[in-house]
Amino acid sequence: MYKIIYTILFYLFSILTAQSQWVLQSSFTTNNLYDIEFLNRNTGWTVGDGGKILKTTDGGTNWLNVPNPAVGKPLSSIHLVDSNICYVVGWFETIIKSTDGGASWIVIRNNGFGFGASYDAVFFIDENTGWIAGSSQKILRTTNGGDSIITDPLFAGNLHDMYFKDAMTGIVTGSGLDMFKTTNSGLNWFNIQMPIGFTIPTFYKLTFVNNQTGWVAGSDNRVFKTTDFGDTWDSITKIPVSSLTSSMRFAEFIDENTGFVGGEQGYLFKSTNSGMDWSREFTSSFPPNEIISMCLHNDLIGWIGGGEAKIFATTTGGQTMVNISANENTFPKDFVLYQNYPNPFNPGTLIIFENKLQSFVEIKLYNIKGQEVRTIMSKLATPGKYEINFDASELTSGIYFYTLFSNGKKIDSKRMLYLK
Repeated sequence: MYKIIYTILFYLFSILTAQSQWVLQSSFTTNNLYDIEFLNRNTGWTVGDGGKILKTTDGGTNWLNVPNPAVGKPLSSIHLVDSNICYVVGWFETIIKSTDGGASWIVIRNNGFGFGASYDAVFFIDENTGWIAGSSQKILRTTNGGDSIITDPLFAGNLHDMYFKDAMTGIVTGSGLDMFKTTNSGLNWFNIQMPIGFTIPTFYKLTFVNNQTGWVAGSDNRVFKTTDFGDTWDSITKIPVSSLTSSMRFAEFIDENTGFVGGEQGYLFKSTNSGMDWSREFTSSFPPNEIISMCLHNDLIGWIGGGEAKIFATTTGGQTMVNISANENTFPKDFVLYQNYPNPFNPGTLIIFENKLQSFVEIKLYNIKGQEVRTIMSKLATPGKYEINFDASELTSGIYFYTLFSNGKKIDSKRMLYLK
């Protein structure tokens, strides 16, 4: 009996993997991955915990471990200058450099484990000129490839990412109110006034598609856009997930229309209208517990990396689940949709949700292609906890999604597996 169940599970997983447009790649590590960068369609790098540096030369089909001097340290960011030169930074004052594609490494800084400042961001505009930033420190700058390092006069909290459009002008993101811009190569930095209101989010990885237009996502799931290289920002949408349970960790756009944001609990969303609306991406039944970094080669080809050492790739622009509008007024914190039990099931399972507001509630069932299969519940629901015994005996075996709506607006969605 167990052999039959496992065979069915493997079969369904194989179907799902074939249909999924985000394909899990083999990273051959168990370490969390914090940054992923590609130089071209084939050559890419990723770095993470345990001093782990991985490199691919075939688009991610194979990832090879790259030995380096930062043994055991969390590595936070990598910047690729060309096919030979790259810089890697990490915790405990770690800055290393390779000039031969990772075959050997030059140690710029490498303090003892547990000592010194931690670096989270690195950006170079050529092989010599670059900047480094991180936790509770000033910004570091070099103009000779790290032979000497200048400390710029900026006192700030934790800094997470940076981008320079030329040797003079750049932006750094940080915790809370720490967003800064320089127009003189880092000699001076001025604080960017973000339109955040009374909520103070943390800003992680930002993205620019040209010298003017860029996006950043906050930990409160708001997405901000600039069209004047950071002088002013607009809060354009809010990703429809609860900031109490998930924070967005990056924004990545390939052009002025197409981009992604993602973060904790494996959430990934795509926009095709410059960030005004977002659709949830399906990243298999086993997404990473946190998506931390993304790299796009074009509007079809890209990679994501994050927790649990998982790397996913797409060659079709991803795979959208049931469409979700980001301009919702009902917040998920007023509703809780639980995972069905048992799961997998045959043929009955229990679906539970809690409703803190009186509203018209619907629970709809969708197949793997995003097509609506049936309405499980449709009624005016007063505040309380509801249990629904769902019978799937008329359905075929497979993976389904059940989605909770309140007054016509999507709240949350869960996956279920029916084994007939």
